[in-house]
Amino acid sequence: NFLRKWQLSLTKLKKDADDKEKVSTFQLYCSVGSAADEWFDELTAEQKSSMASFITAFEARWPKVKAAKKTRAEYEVELLGHKLAEEEVGKKVELYGQEVFTHMAWAEKVRELVQGAGVDITTSSIYLGQVRQNMPDALQDELKGEYASWEEYFKAVKGLSADIVTCISRRLNEARAEKQAIMNQLAELQRMQIPQLPASPTAPLRRAMANTSIGDIPPPRFLAGSQNTVYRRVPGQTTNTISSLPALSEKELTDLRARLDTIPQQPDTLTGQTAYKAQIAAWEQRHGVGTRVDHTKPYPLTPGTAPTCSGECFKCGAHGH
Repeated sequence: NFLRKWQLSLTKLKKDADDKEKVSTFQLYCSVGSAADEWFDELTAEQKSSMASFITAFEARWPKVKAAKKTRAEYEVELLGHKLAEEEVGKKVELYGQEVFTHMAWAEKVRELVQGAGVDITTSSIYLGQVRQNMPDALQDELKGEYASWEEYFKAVKGLSADIVTCISRRLNEARAEKQAIMNQLAELQRMQIPQLPASPTAPLRRAMANTSIGDIPPPRFLAGSQNTVYRRVPGQTTNTISSLPALSEKELTDLRARLDTIPQQPDTLTGQTAYKAQIAAWEQRHGVGTRVDHTKPYPLTPGTAPTCSGECFKCGAHGH
């Protein structure tokens, strides 16, 4: 390559320059003290007398290196692995000195690989079925149908309008942004570890009743002067009765209201359901699976239900009945 670049520079010399004059310019392209610089100094006058003699001496010192040639199998492997990434759709790159869309550059590279694999692109469509899958689905949808040859397929790819490609690129970018937003929200929920309210205010009572025997249960005893209990176990009783549920103190109520103001209740959407699952996972990681829910360890609210303390149904969490 160095020799060819030097030969190309000779075109700038005056037309009547002789070979000796041309050869003498070679050393000007060598770094001082380099191997080529020292080699030039050691050349004989005969070797510098003509271009033919000089080139012969140069190639004797630096023989041409034969580039490794790819086999058909190597072309096939590269062809089947050549993909157009989704995030590259709609971008532009330089190809043969011109700015083109990435899908056009992809198609041109595929053409090179197909021909390198020994395929006649004008009559054959071998490998086309597999290679088409290397293009993003959104672009594939614009290239439906059968193609009798690679040439037809390349023509269809390059025929995609700029408006269509730009629109596809915008949709893909929006989808990636939405996905990233969901991932960011899930990561934030994991970091926050904010205690959540139970899905239903009656959940603790239902769990208590589920663990209570209903055989030979004596009637509950109400204690005079106490309005802060639902039921109390009768002293001395050995049978299982409903456990006491003391009313919350003013401080506990204040703390609970503060928690209510910080709880992100999710909407009944795909994004909300995903965030809700993350909230549950965070709760179980913090408190343990199967831990009883109470006012200090509230549970995530079901997506789409009404806010707490808004007159909602204790069974379904909704309004209107």
